Amino acid sequence: MIIPSIDLMDGKAVQLRQGKEKVLEKENVIELAKYYARFGEIAVIDLDAAMNTGKDNEEIISKICKIADCRVGGGIRTIEKAKRILAYGAKKIIIGTAADESFLSKLPKDRIILAIDSRNGKITVDGWQTDTEVSTQTQVQRFGDFCSGFLYTIVEKEGMLQGTNLDAFKVIRNITNKPIVAAGGITTIEEIQALEKMDISCQLGMSIYTGKINLEEAFTACLDFDKSTDGLIPTIVQDKDTKQVLMLAYSNKESVIKSLTTGKATYYSRSRKELWTKGETSGNTQELISAKFDCDKDTILYKVHQKGNACHLNRYSCFEDKDFSISELYDLILERKEKMPENSYTTKLFKNKFYLKRKIMEEAFETVNFEEGDGLGWEAADLIYHLLVFMAQNNVTPNDILNNLASRTK
Repeated sequence: MIIPSIDLMDGKAVQLRQGKEKVLEKENVIELAKYYARFGEIAVIDLDAAMNTGKDNEEIISKICKIADCRVGGGIRTIEKAKRILAYGAKKIIIGTAADESFLSKLPKDRIILAIDSRNGKITVDGWQTDTEVSTQTQVQRFGDFCSGFLYTIVEKEGMLQGTNLDAFKVIRNITNKPIVAAGGITTIEEIQALEKMDISCQLGMSIYTGKINLEEAFTACLDFDKSTDGLIPTIVQDKDTKQVLMLAYSNKESVIKSLTTGKATYYSRSRKELWTKGETSGNTQELISAKFDCDKDTILYKVHQKGNACHLNRYSCFEDKDFSISELYDLILERKEKMPENSYTTKLFKNKFYLKRKIMEEAFETVNFEEGDGLGWEAADLIYHLLVFMAQNNVTPNDILNNLASRTK
């Protein structure tokens, strides 16, 4: 897995050499995150929080978590902050300096990545400002039962663009079977491929910002096109919002690179023997949100925003009709909010906040005083509908609710 990194300082994406000297800075963080998200997960590292500068990047972090699958780290030293970051929608949180058994045991293990920041084989903390005498191997062995995986950064290689230490990663791979993400000095696609063979993912920063590594080429270099006689890889296409499978297509290296570069899902037509971009003639385009490959690296999953229908028979999906979902209802409510059609009950609710709040309280009362039989389901549906309108009015999405609930699990 290729994981691009966005390191934040004062709301901007930066790259530091050895964690100290700023050598690069980009202001349009959201656009950068949308592009990086096409390659799967992204890492968001709050350098200000890690270094205790006093600057707050949480607002921009919350925005990035809404548009990408994120693993967030940097200065997460309290249970309250850890849960707050998870509530923003972070898939994982990266814990470094604060790591101890008591702290980690209070958080959901499957959401924790332990940061192994190592300088010359010894752990360094406080944003790499304080070196310890604890060995890298000791840290991995100590916390293996408290996390879902490790982010192993070789600090002395970080930002130097002179290559990484593959042997050091091999040592850690031999003492744990948990997922490992490598960082620090990775400069070539050959190093990425060598790490992939060890079942180690790569977190990339300086090398992609400077153009030393091209993300599209790095992603395709991880794929196994040789397993099929025609050099094609099955590509499963899923609706990002509904989670339904839309279609199955085939990709070659060129089509994958074009999809990742343009953000428009592009495939290889086996019948026409050429590339085709979805929706070029029909208008039913697919915006590529993220691409991931499976454990064998011979199948791709595209998550897309589908415009219109995906199937050539003018159906939503090649496999099934579109399932009704809370997301679909919420999108309809957002449409009412934007257009405010006359004689619409939803429009009436948007125009009168007091009336909407009163309806929520009425529906809540009727729900807890439901009649036997199907009464509860009916009343709860009324309550949820009015709550969704209230949420839309205040720019809160169903995913925000799910993220908050997820952050409360242990």
